Amino acid sequence: KAFEASVSSKLDFIPAATWQGPKVGYYFGTAHQGTGYYVDQHISNLKRQRDENGLFVEDSEIQPKRRVRFGENQVKTIPTSIERQTPAELLKEAEEEQKNKRTKTLDLSRGPSSLRTFVQNLEKSIAKNELLRADYADQPEKFMESELALYEDIAVLNDLATNVAYYGTFVELGAVDQLLALLGHDNVDVALAVVRLFLELLDPTLLEDDEQGDLRNGMSVLMEAFVGTGDKINGGIGMVVANLSRLHEQEEEEVKGIEDIFTLIENTIDLDQLGAWQQQQQQQSQQEMGDAFISIVAIICKFTAFVPYLLLHLGNLELSNWSISLRLHAAELLATVLQHEDSRKYIHNLSDLKYDASIFDQGTVSTKKTQTKVDGIEYLLQCVAKYRKTDPTSEEECEYLENIFDALAASLLNEKNVEAFLERQGVELMLRCVGERVHSGYGAFKVLAFALTGPASDNSRVYKRASEIFVEAGGFKSFFPIFMGRKHAMPQPSENCDAGNIALLSKYAKLNKNEEEKQQQKPSRKMKEVVSASKEWHRTLEANAIQILYGLTRHLDDNSPNEANLRLLGKFIENECEKCDRMIELCLKYDSKMRRAEYLYFRSDEAEEAEATGIDVELAALNAKLKGGGDLFHRISAAIAFAISGSKRCHEHVITQLRTHNSGIGLIKAGCEEFISILDEGEHRNILKHYLHS
Repeated sequence: KAFEASVSSKLDFIPAATWQGPKVGYYFGTAHQGTGYYVDQHISNLKRQRDENGLFVEDSEIQPKRRVRFGENQVKTIPTSIERQTPAELLKEAEEEQKNKRTKTLDLSRGPSSLRTFVQNLEKSIAKNELLRADYADQPEKFMESELALYEDIAVLNDLATNVAYYGTFVELGAVDQLLALLGHDNVDVALAVVRLFLELLDPTLLEDDEQGDLRNGMSVLMEAFVGTGDKINGGIGMVVANLSRLHEQEEEEVKGIEDIFTLIENTIDLDQLGAWQQQQQQQSQQEMGDAFISIVAIICKFTAFVPYLLLHLGNLELSNWSISLRLHAAELLATVLQHEDSRKYIHNLSDLKYDASIFDQGTVSTKKTQTKVDGIEYLLQCVAKYRKTDPTSEEECEYLENIFDALAASLLNEKNVEAFLERQGVELMLRCVGERVHSGYGAFKVLAFALTGPASDNSRVYKRASEIFVEAGGFKSFFPIFMGRKHAMPQPSENCDAGNIALLSKYAKLNKNEEEKQQQKPSRKMKEVVSASKEWHRTLEANAIQILYGLTRHLDDNSPNEANLRLLGKFIENECEKCDRMIELCLKYDSKMRRAEYLYFRSDEAEEAEATGIDVELAALNAKLKGGGDLFHRISAAIAFAISGSKRCHEHVITQLRTHNSGIGLIKAGCEEFISILDEGEHRNILKHYLHS
């Protein structure tokens, strides 16, 4: 009654801690007198109009302009005819006008208290918008202004990225929880504003000048609040990924939103690699975390549908109209996730994934789920099949295809994925790409190396079956010319990548022939990059050829169908054992590279630092050897051991050729023995021991 009396007496301000319904002639808000109802001067000054006869015109016949508050100290007039617009048109029009009207900035001149004030105002903006949406769900013009004010408040917080030291205070004030809740807002633009905010705040480049580690501490606190801990460990990432299901490629702004979500997820993975996420986990007890060192990739694979989403949109060309830049970004992320060791713990079979997408129906988040089966191996093979006869038409396409091959190769470290790969004729498709000598043959050769080799300690029969299918599909025909180093048989790089820049490669070759001209004209930076890319192309083909040969010699045996084992031995004997000569050449080459890598390590500052800090220097030196060529030396030694233990003619030829190089069979034995020393107990180790005894 007191409140109604106040209204009737037309007070300028009526205190009210909460919204108590609409009051004629008043608006609810917070201003200089506090929170409550203020007299709307515009409405109170309106006079009833009269018609030509002097009679009052009914209110329904009047077309006044209604005044809607916009942000802080801003006003906008909207005619009643606006109700003829659809809600989507109404919001879009208002957002366009808002873009050039941002006047707020994040003022931190008073330190943490300034941030506290802003966060409190943000909470009020959120509450006001929720209230208006609840009261006027079918009248967007009623809540539009509050939504735009909320949108602007979120955008202002982007300025916080220049003050990482305040991240801890920001989290303590509960702002992160408020913002994460907005990721489920009915208006997708508000949700994407939150995504853009965290994209700015969780930027790994902000840690570049962090010499004291203070910025890393602030970033770690924000990472914990965003990612979550315990039962809420999938908070921010899960909500961000869920928003992908309501973004459409037809809308330019929503495509930008997809890009932003991709970049945000990429940022969290990068911050994890920089230690910002693990640092915060170390401060939590084992009881609180459950899994004390769970990585961001593990969270993505275990709790979200991000990987199925990427596979679905990359492989199903009818479903997605993504641009090549967006496809490249998606492929990069997919390769990054699948190459991480934790992905193999939680995604065992890419061919049998389920994509559960939340439905956002007309701006309302629904708990209803749609489940789509995703055959990831099939989709990746479809991506490759497009390029089995043709080259990529741009540099971006070349990078995209390379990432697809990286993702496919990484997936083959899981047996279930290899089984699916073989069932879907993956070996045959890769051999087609190699046989066509197109750009895709380069990546296909790498995939074959993974399919035939498998993990060094894995005794699975599936990799044996892959080797047998390789022989049945005529793989020897395209493989051995590449192994022998015959350039006419090698996949040729696209002219749209550095390795295929024929013009600069020809210019460099011409420059090298003329010593006088070489002294006068130095190679340009771009020319050096092109030459380096071309050398890397051929080095990688050679390394993968060694891996494939090693896989064949490891898995083919007397039980293999179609006498595959004998056919392989026959290849080493033909043409006067030329393939044995090539193996010896490669063995000596990588033995030399391995020894040089070991020597350089012992002479480096890294070795001195390792010894000073108590690190096992011998183990570190072995690691340097393996990276510098030792791994390939071990594998080619094992392949030679296979040939000489299976064929007396190969045995005699290899000994003779080694002597001409001032070496002996002891080199092959040393390679096998060192290989055995680093392998776990298993069938593979026993095979190498058998070679040595025979």
